[in-house]
Amino acid sequence: MQRLLRRSVLVLVILLISASEEGTATPRATDEPENAVVPLLDLAAMPESAIPVARAATTSRSRSTIRFPYVPQPEYITSPTNYWAGRDGASIDYIVIHYTDISYAHTLRAFNSLASDVSAHYVIRGDGHIAQIVAEGDTAWHSGNVWYNRHSIGIEFELDHVTNPAFTAEQYYAGAALACAISGREGIPLDREHVIGHNEVPGSTHTDPGPTWDWPHFMWLASLCAPPTSATVHASFVSESPYPEISADDNALVSVVLRNTGSTAWRKGTDQEARLGIPGNSGALAFLADDWPAPERPAVQQEDIVPPGATATFSFLVKGAVPGRFVVPLRGVVDGAAWMDDMGMFTVVTVR
Repeated sequence: MQRLLRRSVLVLVILLISASEEGTATPRATDEPENAVVPLLDLAAMPESAIPVARAATTSRSRSTIRFPYVPQPEYITSPTNYWAGRDGASIDYIVIHYTDISYAHTLRAFNSLASDVSAHYVIRGDGHIAQIVAEGDTAWHSGNVWYNRHSIGIEFELDHVTNPAFTAEQYYAGAALACAISGREGIPLDREHVIGHNEVPGSTHTDPGPTWDWPHFMWLASLCAPPTSATVHASFVSESPYPEISADDNALVSVVLRNTGSTAWRKGTDQEARLGIPGNSGALAFLADDWPAPERPAVQQEDIVPPGATATFSFLVKGAVPGRFVVPLRGVVDGAAWMDDMGMFTVVTVR
């Protein structure tokens, strides 16, 4: 009997506790009243690591869904103190890559504090946002070497164990687009002799951008938007189709394959588009043209993007307008930029 009473009391206690918890349970998000009051966040009182900031997930190039060309949106928040006005007549010859080792917000504070004795021209946050701290025509204090400070532009990438523990796809795209823009303004070649890490500055004791920085990926991205110039536009011969022999009123296809040996990609439909031209821009052989882009431009690249090291195919039709044997000289060109290397290319069209 006593045992039965004890069991009854225990069951009663359990039922009372359950009822109490059900009445005080935290309402679900869907149960909130329509006009629920949400407390405001006091960002100034919160540690930086707790501030809710939208951050991009770290992704590899193969998984990235970012489309090229990436268009950065720079924010101008120039330092009032940490720079020297002008460059003392020095040319701008290098881009120096750094990582911050502290958060983006702390970096901005440091670059605006004279006591820190440091700055850079640009800072790229983990989500790809770009802040310009020092004008390109002025000297930032970023390399630890006065000569290199005078002759370079410094780019800091946020890398911090709390706010951005790894370089992101957005940072690579923003940094490459920024490097291309700087190259276009200052004429800096986008190669590893002129785009260097802080650790490569003579006398440097720093290791940034460090072992996790993907140099091949960054330089590949930069090649996609590198301004085409006589220094960056080059090609080598790969192959050519047999010389065509056709009858009058017939046509034939001619194909030429060139390798991009320069440092800028060939991009169809843009200012970087590679074309096959007739040297001297002569239109004297236009009677052979069968739907050429222009009388002196038989073909444009077939591929959308041809990065350095890859090959492009140029195909065009010739027609048998009049009998004879005609030598058509050919040379690669990026119009508005430069002719490619003169390799003595030609095709011979025989019309019977």
